Amino acid sequence: MIFCTIPEKDFTQFEQNNKYGNFFQSVPRANLRKKMKYITHLVGVKANKKVVAVALIVEKQDHEAWIQLGPILDYTNIELLDFFLKEVIVYAKAHGIVMLEIFPPIVIRTRRVDGSTIEEFDCSEIFNTFNKYGFQHEGFTIEIENKANRWMFVKDLSGLKNLRDAELTMNSSTRKKLHKTQRELEIKALKDKSELPEWRSALLDSNNRNHISTRDVKYFEDMWDAFGENIVFIEARRKDNNELVSSEVDIFHPNEMVAFVAGTIEKNKHFNGSTAIKGWNIEECLRRGQTRMNLYGMKGDFSANNPLLFFKNGLGGFTEEYIGGFRLVLNKKQLFINKVKRHLHIGKN
Repeated sequence: MIFCTIPEKDFTQFEQNNKYGNFFQSVPRANLRKKMKYITHLVGVKANKKVVAVALIVEKQDHEAWIQLGPILDYTNIELLDFFLKEVIVYAKAHGIVMLEIFPPIVIRTRRVDGSTIEEFDCSEIFNTFNKYGFQHEGFTIEIENKANRWMFVKDLSGLKNLRDAELTMNSSTRKKLHKTQRELEIKALKDKSELPEWRSALLDSNNRNHISTRDVKYFEDMWDAFGENIVFIEARRKDNNELVSSEVDIFHPNEMVAFVAGTIEKNKHFNGSTAIKGWNIEECLRRGQTRMNLYGMKGDFSANNPLLFFKNGLGGFTEEYIGGFRLVLNKKQLFINKVKRHLHIGKN
C-alpha cells in the first residue's frame, strides 16, 4: 500500500461509490473551502494501483487541520485504517500541520426519540487503532458542533413510493401540520443567486433568536457554485401574500440528502414552513431515487428541552450517534502560540 495525493476524478469516483461517502468528503466541498481561503489536501491510499481510501484534509491558515466525517475507507479493515493513520501523520508533519483532528463517519449507536438504544456497534478496534498513534478522543459530546456533528437525525425512505406513503410513517400532529401547509404555503426552489439575500433573511432571523452567527451571502453564493445541480435552496412562502416563511439549503449526494441549514421568520412560525419544506424534501428524494434523508445535526439531548428532536421525530426516523473526534497534537509550541494569538485577537475586539 502507498499513501499519496489522489486526483479529483479518482477521489470522486471512490468517495461516491463507498457507503461512507458524504458531501463533507467531496471535491465540491474542497472547492468551497478553497474559496474560503482554507488549504485543502485530497489524499488517500492505493493498493495494487487501486484507490482503497480517500480523505479531504481541511487546513486553516494557522495550520490546524481536520478530516470531517472521514477518511472514507472500509472500517472493518483495521490494517487499512492503521496504515492510513500512520501515513497521514507523516504527511501532516511534512506539511507543517500543528494539530490534526479526525471525525470518522462511524455510527456507534442508533436511538429512539426517548434516547433508548435501537442498535449498538462495537467500535473498540477503531478506538484502539487511534489510541495506538497517540490520538485523544474528544469525548462523547452532546452539543451541536461546527466541525462535525456527533448526533444526526435520519429518515429512511426505503420502500416508499410517494409522499402519501411517507405520511403514514409520521405522527398524527405532523401529518395535520403538513396538510395545513399544503393549503397555505407554496414551496419553491431558487432559480438565481440574486434571490439569496432575501432567502437568507429567514436563517438570519432564526440565528439571531438563538444567538448564532449567520454566514454572509457570499458563502451561499460560493456553495451554489461549488455544488451546482446537487444543491437546492428552498423557501416556503405564504400563498396569500407571497411573504417568506422558511428557508433551507439541501445538498444531494449519491448516499443521502442533507438538510444542511434552515431558518424561519419568527412572526410566521405558526405557518409551519419547516414542516412544509420537509414534505418537499421527501418528494424530491423519492423523485431522485434517494432513500436516506439526513435532517442533520441536533443535540444529543433526549429530554423535553429539545424541541428540535421532537419536531424531527414527528416525521418518523431515528437518531444516529457518531463516534466523535480524535485529536493529535503535532507541534505543541506552535499550537500554544496559535491559542495566544486568538486570545489576543479576541481581546482587541
